[in-house]
Amino acid sequence: MKPLTKHFFNIIAVLLSIIVLLISCSAVNNPGGSVSPLLFAVILTVICTLIGTLAVLGGIGGGVIFTPLFLGFTQIDSYIIRSTGLFVAMTGTLVAAKPFLEKKLANMRLVLIAALPCSLFAILGALLAAYINTSMGQSGEAFIRGMLGILVIAIAFIFIIFGKRATFPQPGKKTAQGEEISLNTSYYEPSIGQDVTYKVSNLIPGSLLFSGVGFISGLFGLGAGWAMVPVFNLIMTVPLKVAATTSTVTISLGNSAAIWPYIRGGGLFPLVAIPCMLGFIIGSRIGSRLMIKINTNYIKWIIISLMFLAGTRLIIKALAIARQLN
Repeated sequence: MKPLTKHFFNIIAVLLSIIVLLISCSAVNNPGGSVSPLLFAVILTVICTLIGTLAVLGGIGGGVIFTPLFLGFTQIDSYIIRSTGLFVAMTGTLVAAKPFLEKKLANMRLVLIAALPCSLFAILGALLAAYINTSMGQSGEAFIRGMLGILVIAIAFIFIIFGKRATFPQPGKKTAQGEEISLNTSYYEPSIGQDVTYKVSNLIPGSLLFSGVGFISGLFGLGAGWAMVPVFNLIMTVPLKVAATTSTVTISLGNSAAIWPYIRGGGLFPLVAIPCMLGFIIGSRIGSRLMIKINTNYIKWIIISLMFLAGTRLIIKALAIARQLN
């Protein structure tokens, strides 16, 4: 029955991806005419509620789904979409962080260590995004869409390659470093009915990776959870559930810093940002409660499907813009 169940979830993932995709295109490409502003807002809220729920269950920022999906299948300016992606990812993770902190699932000392390089380089990425938007015109649009398309497909492969993450990873004798700055701690795991003690490893490599992830997130308007969870779990040997919850809290800090250059550049459009924000708040609250109770392994197939669809579309649009310029 296990192989059959696995194929069933894969089929459902593809179907849900197509449904979300079609609704997104219909809502955003037709905000006027027969679609009233109220209906437009309601559709966006429903879409972002689903995206926000999936993002939290997958341990990622909602921007990594929202930004490529809307940028690949709508005609909205990429700077507005990337600004909204950071904004809604920030909002969703801020809301989702509350129950994680209450249940002491997130490692706050580790959050502070990861958030510093991530936030600094996210600001630098956002400043570069503002420069590209004001100075490069359509060539900048082609560059952003093309590079984001390649990145999104790469992220999908990361999800596949690192799909079987370690629930309770064990560090080597020479790699555990968390004791030196009191990072090692424990949390209660209801699935086994006992406390789980873990050791944090590889602080320097982890910090360097967080710097790169922050820069990419600021430049492209993505949440950073797509990379933070594997770094926490596979590189720093943090248990999977703690890695996902710590990632959520860290993303909320990094995106809060990166959003300001976009705001100053006029990237936030209220008709899109407000209903999306509301949807992500609702979805994040739903996801944060479901995550504690359910097995979230199958969620990755929904996210992977969306990544491949949106990434392919982004590359096609970038090539079309490049042909027009030539």
